[in-house]
Amino acid sequence: MRYLIAFLMLIMPFTFSHSREKGRLVNDTINQQEAVKLKELATICGLNYDFAHKKVAFYTGSGGGARTDKSRYFSACGEIKVDYSDTITPLAKIYILDKDEKARANGYDAVIVYGSVKQFRSKKAYIRRLHRSKPLVKSGK
Repeated sequence: MRYLIAFLMLIMPFTFSHSREKGRLVNDTINQQEAVKLKELATICGLNYDFAHKKVAFYTGSGGGARTDKSRYFSACGEIKVDYSDTITPLAKIYILDKDEKARANGYDAVIVYGSVKQFRSKKAYIRRLHRSKPLVKSGK
């Protein structure tokens, strides 16, 4: 019981500090500077894609299911250089959405999943999540 109470005391401030009730909408559109960094990642992952002015959703967490925003992604991963040799599992997965998928995913062009230690979810699962999701709101801190 003590451990449960301690765990809840640790989790509660985090949960309420990330409330989506207050604050401003998060801008998911990638600017030119961010596009350069994401193109580097795409090249490493074997993709050729221009992210400039595209709407990108970011997911993280141990199972890749926690929605986050681009500022958290760039602060966490912006300067990390990773060896993507065949023996190392990539720390990020990029899903590029086609025209039909984009329509079902509320206009998102791509999904980037990072920091996931488990197997990545399917592209279809992220499209379904985006279809059901409300716009991200950044807390007013």
